[in-house]
Amino acid sequence: MIVTRAMFFIILSAIVCGCGVNRIAYTTAGTAIGAGVGYSYHHDGKEAAIGGLAGGVTGAVVGEIQEQNGNKKYKSGYEEGYNKAQVDAAVKNWEDNTGKNTDQEKNCCKRLIEVKVPKREQDNVIYDSHYITLEDYR
Repeated sequence: MIVTRAMFFIILSAIVCGCGVNRIAYTTAGTAIGAGVGYSYHHDGKEAAIGGLAGGVTGAVVGEIQEQNGNKKYKSGYEEGYNKAQVDAAVKNWEDNTGKNTDQEKNCCKRLIEVKVPKREQDNVIYDSHYITLEDYR
């Protein structure tokens, strides 16, 4: 009965503290194995509790080491992707701000607008009314 309560509280505390799944599994397995080994010596509840505690701590340490080793590959991939995204964003900002964005030049909303220039006289020269075509890049 004492062993069951101790295991319940150890498992509950591992779940509540936000540990990873592997760490919880190692802690639970270590607790169960330690309690079993501790109880098998003299069939005493105190030794089972001590064995469960020692096994749980050992399992938690092993789980932490396993989790850190597993996260190394994810961390390096994350850092590589993060650095590439920063470089891509910097290049895009530079191209946008200097007008060198080739995608914008290809896919820009270029429109041709015809504008009527009215008849006018300037310096004794008469210009007839005519249309000119302007390119609008808005």
